[in-house]
Amino acid sequence: MSFRIRILFNDQARQPDLATGIGFSALIGDDLLFDTGNDGVTLLANMRILGIDPMGLSTIVISHDHWDHTGGLGDLLTVKPGITVYGCPGFGEELKRKITLNNGVFVSCSKYRQIRPGIHLTGELPGYYKGTYLAEQAMILETESGISIITGCAHPGIVNIVDRVIEQFPRKKIHSIIGGFHLKHHTEEELERVLDDLVERDIDLFAPMHCTGEKAIRTFSNRFGDKACILKSGDSLEIQKTHA
Repeated sequence: MSFRIRILFNDQARQPDLATGIGFSALIGDDLLFDTGNDGVTLLANMRILGIDPMGLSTIVISHDHWDHTGGLGDLLTVKPGITVYGCPGFGEELKRKITLNNGVFVSCSKYRQIRPGIHLTGELPGYYKGTYLAEQAMILETESGISIITGCAHPGIVNIVDRVIEQFPRKKIHSIIGGFHLKHHTEEELERVLDDLVERDIDLFAPMHCTGEKAIRTFSNRFGDKACILKSGDSLEIQKTHA
């Protein structure tokens, strides 16, 4: 058995019939969606092309309350009412109302929480965007190879997120980090510091996307070689599940 992670919405696509946009969304397994991109029409169209039925969704995890991660939520809840949506208490009241008004069930995660066997959320982590507090959470997958972390934008800092997960799983190796790392505005010196810190954490696989930025993604590829996996919409990644 394995976790299959499928990229549904990203700034770049693997195949020409898939639409792109600023934002991120990934399907974990068959029915768990992490973020919803910036546009529901685009997300649903990509799902249709990839043979994914939105009626099969049962759970949505929202990393943070920004339009490029929540934009498709309303359309999804219209198509499939009653979906459980995991978020943070620090999300805006408008988003929480949007979920309940569209017949979604909002579940607030202030702290670490297991939502399924082998699947956890960090709970609310403090991030900042343009000087304003921004609540964000990441997803944790327990695998045979170690811990895999899925991030939306990593506003709290990608190294800080990894360290928070290490605190929760001190005996587990960090196998991979996947998603947006929010490094596109970093200087070369700042970026190299982040990569140096990640090297110290002995991570096997990096899959930077979305707000990581093209320059930073190239830097990951140059620095880590085969340990850097460049994923686009339409791509999938298999991660072995733990037997526990």
